[in-house]
Amino acid sequence: MKRLTTMLLLGIVLGLAMAPVVAREFEEGINYEKIEPQPPIGKPGDKIEVLEFFMWLCPHCNRLEPHMQAWLKHKADDIEFVRVPAMFGGPANLHVKVFYALQAMGELDRLHQAFFDEIHKKRNRLRDQDAVEEFLQAQGVDIDKFRQAMNSFAVAAHANRAAALMRRYGIHGVPALVVDGRYKSGKGLDYKDMPVLVDYLADRVRRERRKNSE
Repeated sequence: MKRLTTMLLLGIVLGLAMAPVVAREFEEGINYEKIEPQPPIGKPGDKIEVLEFFMWLCPHCNRLEPHMQAWLKHKADDIEFVRVPAMFGGPANLHVKVFYALQAMGELDRLHQAFFDEIHKKRNRLRDQDAVEEFLQAQGVDIDKFRQAMNSFAVAAHANRAAALMRRYGIHGVPALVVDGRYKSGKGLDYKDMPVLVDYLADRVRRERRKNSE
C-alpha cells in the first residue's frame, strides 16, 4: 500500500512536470494598444527597442522595478532596453535632467535603484536640486561634475527627446512600456505581467518581420 501511494504521488509530480507551459494571453485594446501611425516594419534579426517610461517618484514604477530587473537578467539578445524618465512637471522634470546627467557621468546604473529607495523607503522626495545634490554627495558623486552635466547641451537634448517620445507615443501615465514603437502597454496588468507582455509583444514583432520578409 505504501509503495502504491508513493508511485501514485510520483506519477502526479511527473505529470505536472511534463504538463505544457501555457503562455499568458493578452488582449489588444485592453492589455496593450497598437500605436498609430505604425512605423516601418524592421527586418528579421534587427534589434527590438523596448522603452520603459517611468518616474522615480512613481510608487507603481517602484513596485514594477524588481520585476523589470529580474526580466533584464534573461531578456532576449535581440531586445534593446531603454529607460525614459517621464516629464509631468515639478520635481519629475528636475529628475529627468538628473537622470541624464548621471547617465553622462557613468553613474546611472549604480544609483538608479538608490533613487527609488531614497524616495519610497526613506520618504525623501528629492523635490529640488539642493536635496538632490545632498543625496548625491552622500553617494560619492562629484557635485561639480554633476552641475556641469546638468547644464550641458547633451542633457537638455536628451530631456527634449524624452518629452518628444512621450508625445509621440501618447504617454499619459507611468509605468508604460513601448515595444518597437508599435505597441504600448495598456490596462489590467499586474506588475509581474508587464515584462511578460514585453516578451509577448516582442515575439509578435518577430513574427510580423518574418512574414513581411517572405
